[in-house]
Amino acid sequence: MDYSDLFTKNLPAQVESPPGQAEDTKYVFSVTYTDRDTMPVQGFVDALADIMPREGVELAKYPPPQGHVGLREYIASALHDNRGMDVPVDNIFLSSGAGGAVGTVLDALIDEGDTVLVEQFCYSGTLGMLLGKRANVIHLPTDEDGMDTSALEQTIKDLESKGVKPKLIYTISVYQNPMGVTLSADRRKHMVEISQRFGIPILENESYADFRIDGDPLPQAMYGLDDEDGVMHVSAYTKLLGCGLRLGFGVVPEPVKDVVGRLRFGTSPSHLTSMAIYEYLRQHGDEYIDAVARSLGAKRDAMLAALGERFPPSCEWSNPHGGMMLWGKLPEGADTWNTLEKAVQAGVKYNPGAVYRANRSPNNYMRLTYSYHDTNEIAEGIGILADVFEREGLFDNA
Repeated sequence: MDYSDLFTKNLPAQVESPPGQAEDTKYVFSVTYTDRDTMPVQGFVDALADIMPREGVELAKYPPPQGHVGLREYIASALHDNRGMDVPVDNIFLSSGAGGAVGTVLDALIDEGDTVLVEQFCYSGTLGMLLGKRANVIHLPTDEDGMDTSALEQTIKDLESKGVKPKLIYTISVYQNPMGVTLSADRRKHMVEISQRFGIPILENESYADFRIDGDPLPQAMYGLDDEDGVMHVSAYTKLLGCGLRLGFGVVPEPVKDVVGRLRFGTSPSHLTSMAIYEYLRQHGDEYIDAVARSLGAKRDAMLAALGERFPPSCEWSNPHGGMMLWGKLPEGADTWNTLEKAVQAGVKYNPGAVYRANRSPNNYMRLTYSYHDTNEIAEGIGILADVFEREGLFDNA
């Protein structure tokens, strides 16, 4: 069978990836996997044993179009208590991870050629979706307080003068992936004001809001600051409870709900997964989140210590107060993109910084994740990576 003339003309555009990115390695510092040292395997078993007698018969039917009602009620309560959001349960939909919710919003809004405004480095999964849709992605300056909203405002004005109106502002506003920074309270207010003034919606991704290790309390979510239906919110339990569970959620205002419903309602994740997560979180959510934070704190500190010992002082590393990753800047001229394949051959994988940029440059940045391995493995893997970088000349300008 020759399929060459049969494939849809609507396939996503191909997105360039560095050699070695898809390979398996012993030390995986490239993926924000769930912390396996705290993952509640027995807790899920017990949760299912508790909920199946009550709800198991419901598996005979298809789940509600927006997903398990009890879990959505739990999410609404958690968002109210922890993120300052007053959300009707019917405005929440379950999805296949946060990426599923982001993809739903992008499918509802973004056409080829539309302009989307993102951070200086944008999460590769969402960036890949945008590039696959052939959107025009504009990166904005980002510092320790998150996206520079003054630059955001000026960029919108400059585009407006050219007859271009952006379709969307996208931000991971808590422990941003890959940079680890959190959008400050003042900039959140400014971003919402910009959104309202120019009529450009915000998609805030708070997938890492449950991973506060230390530092100041998180500022309120922008969804709770907005009174004009201009903010959409996504998050997930994937990173918290198990990546293989693939369960996230989206929160959309009324003007968006009907379109999103036509796209995705009725394709919610496994009802069995939703039941298990609901029952486990209902019984153990707060104590489990605290345990994950303690574990991630030890792993973050172990990775920072290993980097300080094995990498030269000219390499700069973030010191995030939460999340699962460190962001690094190497000396000018270092090429983390083309060195990845050498690192993979040595058994270590990381993400080059350029995968978070639409133009695939610059190459002297990198992201390292610390969530999956234990502290000893982190030290071992970082040592191997330092040896590779030194051998390949990435420290020559140090």
